[in-house]
Amino acid sequence: MRCVRCQIELVPETYEGTQIDRCTRCKGVWLDSGELTKIVETIGVALPAALIRDTLAAAFTGVPQSEQRSVVRCPKCNAAMEAINYDYASGTVLDRCPAGHGTWLDGGELEKVQAHSEHWARQARQHLQHREEWASLVQGGARNDTGVTDESRRKGMGPARYLLSTIIRRCISR
Repeated sequence: MRCVRCQIELVPETYEGTQIDRCTRCKGVWLDSGELTKIVETIGVALPAALIRDTLAAAFTGVPQSEQRSVVRCPKCNAAMEAINYDYASGTVLDRCPAGHGTWLDGGELEKVQAHSEHWARQARQHLQHREEWASLVQGGARNDTGVTDESRRKGMGPARYLLSTIIRRCISR
């Protein structure tokens, strides 16, 4: 299979336990269908903190006009690939085969996708750790409806707003 940018033969390599095809010139990567998901679900390569910080700082929604106008052809079926913003707002624009053969990532984009995915997976795990505490707070408020109602009136809020503000205040004070 040939590189969609340089037209030289792609070289197979193993990345996080997944067989990928990489261009030795531009460092672009072809991933067959399903391989991107497999890679982002595997945490094996240590990514530099600067890469994660820079990737998150460069995030945006949508696909730039220049990327939309660029015609990249699928190396398997020669169809014009679709430019997509990975995870809708990561700021990393990939090229996906409309027939589902795979995805093209320009040099450095695989690491950016991985940095984005791992950061948000870490955030989700941290929020899940606090789920029981939040549920306990809400359930306690529901059981002690009189106390919540009295306190919310004193603060000039409805009971639901009082509970939400209490949860937010506790989260911020961590």
